[in-house]
Amino acid sequence: MKQLARMIAALCLFVTLLVLRELPAEIPAHYDSAGNITRWGSKYELLILPMILLLVSFGSRFLLLHLRRKAEQAGSDKERQAAAANAKVVVIVIFSQALILSCIQGVALYNTVFALRGESFLSTFAGEKLLTILCGSLLLVPGNILPKCRRNGMVGFRLPWTKYNDITWQKSNRFAGRMLVAAGILGIVSTAFSPKGYGMLLLAVYTMAAIVISTVRAWQVYREEKAKEQS
Repeated sequence: MKQLARMIAALCLFVTLLVLRELPAEIPAHYDSAGNITRWGSKYELLILPMILLLVSFGSRFLLLHLRRKAEQAGSDKERQAAAANAKVVVIVIFSQALILSCIQGVALYNTVFALRGESFLSTFAGEKLLTILCGSLLLVPGNILPKCRRNGMVGFRLPWTKYNDITWQKSNRFAGRMLVAAGILGIVSTAFSPKGYGMLLLAVYTMAAIVISTVRAWQVYREEKAKEQS
C-alpha cells in the first residue's frame, strides 16, 4: 500500500506537469466566495500540492523504518506490538491522504482550465460541494485511525497530557477520532444545505471546534487520571 501511495503521488505530479505545459505563465490563483478571480499568480503554484504530497509519501519511508526498527529493538511484547500497530496506521493514512489530495489537485487543475475560459468550476454549487466533500473526507481517515494508535511520540493526538499514560492516550485519541469523524461528516452533509460559498467555511469551523473540544477533553482525562493516582 505504501508503494501505491508513492505511485499516486508521482502520477499526480506527472499529470500536473503535463497540464502546466498547456497553461499560460499567469493563471487565476485565488477566488472569492462567488467564484470571481481575486488574484493572478504563476502557473507553477499548482506544483505546491503535488510536491508536498510527493515529499510526504516518500518521506514516510523514514518514519516507517524508524517504527520497524523500534519494533525489532523493543524490550517487551507490548512495545513491539505498539510500534507495529503505529506503522500500519502510518501506511493507511499516507495512502488515503495521497488518494484524496490527488483528487483535490485534479479539481484545482480542472477549475484552472475552465477559469482561463472565463468560467469557474468552483464557483458553481457542484464544484464547491465536490471540494468540500473531498476536504471533509480528509478528516474521516485520521478520525478512524486515531483510536488504533498506541502511545508514542510521533503518531496520534500528541499532547503532553495525552502521553501521560496508556489510559489518557487511549481515551484522548478515541475521543479526538470521534470528533474528527463528526466534523468531517457534518462538513460533507452541510454542503447540501448551506448557502453557496459557506461549505468550506462551515467545514473549517467544525474542524476547529473538534480540535478545541478534543484538547479540553484530553486535559480533563489527564486531570482525572492524575487525581486517581494521588488518591
